[in-house]
Amino acid sequence: MLAKCANPSCSTPLVYLREGKIFMVESPQSQHKLLGATPIKPKAANRVEHFWLCGPCSSEMTLTYDRQRGVEIVRKVVGKAPISLRAAAS
Repeated sequence: MLAKCANPSCSTPLVYLREGKIFMVESPQSQHKLLGATPIKPKAANRVEHFWLCGPCSSEMTLTYDRQRGVEIVRKVVGKAPISLRAAAS
C-alpha cells in the first residue's frame, strides 16, 4: 500500500489521489523456456508496483525503470543529465 511520496527526501503522506501523480511500473519476470520437443513453459506474470509522487515532487521529478537498478526517481531537467534518486518502498 502506498503511504508516502516515493521521493526518499520527501515525507509527504498520501492523503488524496488527486494531489500528485501515481506511477504503475511493470517489471518483467525472467522467462523460462524448455529445450527440445518439450513445450515452452508459460510466461510468468509481470510484477506490478505502484508509486506516488506528491504534487511538488511530481512537478520536478518522474520515475524511470532500469532492469539492473530498478525504479529510480529522476529530476526533470532540460539540457542537463538527470539526477537519479532511489525510490522509497511502496
